[in-house]
Amino acid sequence: MQDKHDKPEKQEITLTIGTPKGSFTAAFPKTAKIQDVIETAIETMHLDGPPDAFEVFHGEVQLTPTSRTLESFHLKDGDKLLIAATGSGV
Repeated sequence: MQDKHDKPEKQEITLTIGTPKGSFTAAFPKTAKIQDVIETAIETMHLDGPPDAFEVFHGEVQLTPTSRTLESFHLKDGDKLLIAATGSGV
């Protein structure tokens, strides 16, 4: 019987983040929150507005609440998220 610790599970998820100012790719800890992704996008892409002025989507699904972790949404490496201004009707 193999020990489940033989192959350590990767603790990061690499995501492509689409924003109103373009896309970028970043690695986040699985335990990072959606809020952390928004804050990284604001900093990386120089977006205007506070974190609560943005919504995050995975396909057609809005990822809420932003206090949930990435792994709780079952995101995996290579997934694409879209960050849009709240109420912009993505």
